[in-house]
Amino acid sequence: MILSRRQLLKAGAVSAAGAALPLSIFKASSSHAALQPYSTPLPILPKAKPTGPNAYTLTARQGNVVIHPTLGQTKVFGYDDGSGRGLHSPGYVIEAKKGTPTTVNWVNDLPGQHLFDSTVPDYMYDGAPVRMNTHLHGGYVAGVNDGNPYATPGEFVPGQRQTAVYPNAQNSTLLWYHDHGDQITRLNVYAGLVGLYVLRDSIDTGAEPNGLGVPGGAYEIPLVFSDRLFDDKGQLFYSPDSTWIPEFFGDTAIVNGAAQPYLDVEPRMYRLRILSAANARFFNINIEGAPAVAQIGSDGGLFDKPVSINGPLLLLPSERADVLVDFSGLAGRTLEVTNAPVPGDVSTPAPDLAGGLMQIRVGTRVTTRGPKSFPKSLPGSMASLGAPSLTRNITLEEVEGPDGPLYGSLNGRKFDDARGVQEQPKLGATEDWRLINTTEDTHPIHLHLVQFQILDRTPYDAAGYAAALDAARANNSDAPNPDPTPFLTGRPQAPDANERGWKDVVRTNPGQITRIRAKWTLPAGVSPEQKYVFHCHILEHEDNSMMRPLKVVR
Repeated sequence: MILSRRQLLKAGAVSAAGAALPLSIFKASSSHAALQPYSTPLPILPKAKPTGPNAYTLTARQGNVVIHPTLGQTKVFGYDDGSGRGLHSPGYVIEAKKGTPTTVNWVNDLPGQHLFDSTVPDYMYDGAPVRMNTHLHGGYVAGVNDGNPYATPGEFVPGQRQTAVYPNAQNSTLLWYHDHGDQITRLNVYAGLVGLYVLRDSIDTGAEPNGLGVPGGAYEIPLVFSDRLFDDKGQLFYSPDSTWIPEFFGDTAIVNGAAQPYLDVEPRMYRLRILSAANARFFNINIEGAPAVAQIGSDGGLFDKPVSINGPLLLLPSERADVLVDFSGLAGRTLEVTNAPVPGDVSTPAPDLAGGLMQIRVGTRVTTRGPKSFPKSLPGSMASLGAPSLTRNITLEEVEGPDGPLYGSLNGRKFDDARGVQEQPKLGATEDWRLINTTEDTHPIHLHLVQFQILDRTPYDAAGYAAALDAARANNSDAPNPDPTPFLTGRPQAPDANERGWKDVVRTNPGQITRIRAKWTLPAGVSPEQKYVFHCHILEHEDNSMMRPLKVVR
């Protein structure tokens, strides 16, 4: 059974166990009620051990981890770096240096049967339900190394390895790697195939002190947020037969692979490198107790100056935030990190999580003092990309059936539409993309290869535009999307202050046209005709056709 988002919202969305209704109707027996929150320490994600100069081998395999002591051993997919430290999920952190290429061998040592069910949908890869295709999210790479199903449709089955070269010719930032197997991304990521990739440079060294004047060493802590649902045996639960559901929402917050952990900090400043790795949940992260918070970077790297965060920090799936938090005035306090309601223009059917995300326990002694104040300026910049040579109108659509949504689409086309590739930006060109959301949901749209600038969001008459779109396609199924200008109902709205850095994911709200600008370049030595994709990063949407190929051409 599949429920539409409207049915989900109308039904109240939450079961007694806290599970979202589309899952509770499958009679999942959640173990959340038995979990004691804040009873396990936050895992500090280990750094990967190189196998050679700027080279790593990460092997994906199945194993058991402890997500919460009450759950016991929970079976997951994760990564092993061969150092003898075993399986980790999230995986080992890869640290790279700007300007020095990194080679990673991604080895598929997964079992022949998928973690969730032997009937995993296998629409395009008969006989290979367990496959992977690792993508460095936010990476400026050649298409052949991008780990996307358009560039490498054969993907990698158990016993095979994917060798990727990452040039690291981009700003220092927090990237992340995750599986991108076609129509199976939601299951592989949910099973645990994710990890962090930190790009450093001579100023942003990760040590303390450093040229940025920000915390480093043990005072720089990555936080990977997600949500999970468990059965009565303490095992991950997705759905009875792993078939597609509109969105997945768990009832338990997971941070760095632990259920509702606690973190001990000193009363001083910390740098938190935050990633939302959820399938579909939007995190609006709020630290109670009102510590001073400033964001210094986002997806594509550092800002030119810190941005004060005076309330919750909104992160959609795959967005990152580089954040400074000053605990110096909160010695001896215990702070809860909660998931606040999303802003009014953001639309998601997600039910509330049961309890908080994590807990922060502020000690009374400082070992190393570190920075005393937020930096006044940062080395990031937002260079002018100039006027666009082309503006594309990209529609975000959903096809409804009698029992709920059948699939999502971009420009009314599925990923493997026989009419081929529409988006073919020319090498060196600057383009504006107007993302026209005709659906009832907010979608995080991710472009591979490039970092872009968010220009504005403009309200428009979605119903009127949809009617014009239907009329145009009634006469010609290949008709271009209508110009949305006649349907605008208000003035453009500037992006939020912490959205003005380089981005590779943008939230597109219903009733709005979101405009982004990108310059389409390729790493040195990479020829045109490179294959990439763009898609919604709600993984259930991506897996069910809300993804399209793109190609960089001469």
